[in-house]
Amino acid sequence: MKTKFFSLIGIGMIAMFFLVSCEGNSGGSASSMQFKRMDIAGAKAIALASDGSSRNNGPKRMPAEGDAPDYNVSNPVWTVSEDGTLVEVHYTIEVVGNGEIVDLVKANMRLVMQYIYPIGDEWLWLVNCEYDYPGLDDIPEPLHGKIRELINNAGIDLNFLVRKSDGALFQWTREQGCPQKGRGYKQPSDIYGQVESVGKDVFSCPSMGGLDDYYGRIYKLEDQGDILNVVQVLNSSQSGNGLYVDDRGYVGTILGGDFGGGIPVIIDPSSLKLSNINSGAAQLEKPEYIAIGGRAYIYAERYITTTETDGKEGNWDVTKHMGYFYALENQSGMWTVKTPALYEFDLEQQSGPTQRVYKTPVATWMGTEYEANWTAHSYVYTFDPIAASLTKKELPANYPVDETKYYDGVAYVMGEGQSFFYVCDLAKDAAEQVEIQFDESIAEYISQIAFMGGFSEYDPNTQCFTGGAQLLDGTHLYFILYAQGENRGKVTVLHEGESDAGQVISVMVRLN
Repeated sequence: MKTKFFSLIGIGMIAMFFLVSCEGNSGGSASSMQFKRMDIAGAKAIALASDGSSRNNGPKRMPAEGDAPDYNVSNPVWTVSEDGTLVEVHYTIEVVGNGEIVDLVKANMRLVMQYIYPIGDEWLWLVNCEYDYPGLDDIPEPLHGKIRELINNAGIDLNFLVRKSDGALFQWTREQGCPQKGRGYKQPSDIYGQVESVGKDVFSCPSMGGLDDYYGRIYKLEDQGDILNVVQVLNSSQSGNGLYVDDRGYVGTILGGDFGGGIPVIIDPSSLKLSNINSGAAQLEKPEYIAIGGRAYIYAERYITTTETDGKEGNWDVTKHMGYFYALENQSGMWTVKTPALYEFDLEQQSGPTQRVYKTPVATWMGTEYEANWTAHSYVYTFDPIAASLTKKELPANYPVDETKYYDGVAYVMGEGQSFFYVCDLAKDAAEQVEIQFDESIAEYISQIAFMGGFSEYDPNTQCFTGGAQLLDGTHLYFILYAQGENRGKVTVLHEGESDAGQVISVMVRLN
């Protein structure tokens, strides 16, 4: 009997263990997942957007005391049809596992992200992505926990490249040349010269993201169908500064290394062979590249000393700071600086260009000139390399003299006393003044405000200004001032702990 008793106990324990195991495996299991494709076939454009009632539209988090609010939001991707209809993108997802959880993940898991950069005609870059499962809070255990584990294991700030022709997705890491700019993404021109397409391939020179092991390297990502083959163009003792793609079949960069730097070189996109540029008769001191409309040019500055005389006072030396734009031409298989200079700048009288990539047929930059009495005049300069001409236009009052403040040619500047802001459109001759209006929700807090802070600079990620105040009870108010759209000029007031700003964030990228 004793033996039978222990046998029955053993059988009962095995049965209980079996039941617990079955319950723990309810719904199946999934050890990993991978986004393989996004369905963008037939779409005219894609957009990051939400419906305005989603909590994702509010601040990502409400800050602790003393912290600045984080208004960078992540949104899902939608396709946009010819008539403007938005349909959320569906993904093809590969899941390692079995059971119900596999079907749920394949049907509902999605990516949310902060920005989308177009890279040439072939690629898109999905920036700072996270896995997201809509309605996860309504999924019962143990499925809820299993899906949450998949999301948590994936991490945050993931980056993907998307091949536009078929929607194929490739995760892109820092080790593979992905620039890391943090969360300050603004407009496509941010990555010009950092990430460029050449045919079906992608080149990157990640000078964004700090001085780590990948800073200044140059990478080629070769499209080989199901994979992107990553090749480092330079050896470990070399570094590159920028990518300047020329439509005549090469990529320029400024080469640095253990024995010096500042040398403009040519990269053959196919063989990845580096070649020097023949300076010819040009006197190049600290030369730089500037790409304009698909052509790479050499820009160099130097000081020129000449002797002047008026026949009475004698002779004297005059030193001028000069800048020169040079075209490049192929002579007997070698790229050579063409002389004379395409254009000559007197930098004592005007501002010279900055080292940049311009996708437009002309280059534009800003600067300030001073009269003899030190009266300042600010200008936007336009250089046309085909006509070899420079024109300038004086900036209207209140327009900033800083190209980085303009987004798609428009800058948003807070006005005096923070009762209005300026809309500075480079296509117009004067700034527009927009009055700031708080909504009625501020009324209940007026008598409780202890300290009030001013609005910050315009944030292009959210198309708004942000500000705040501290109440007598130590809690905070957060102000969101819209600079665009139907609510332009209006301020929404959030009390600490609230999370729905009611703001729609939209990034639109044309696909064809």
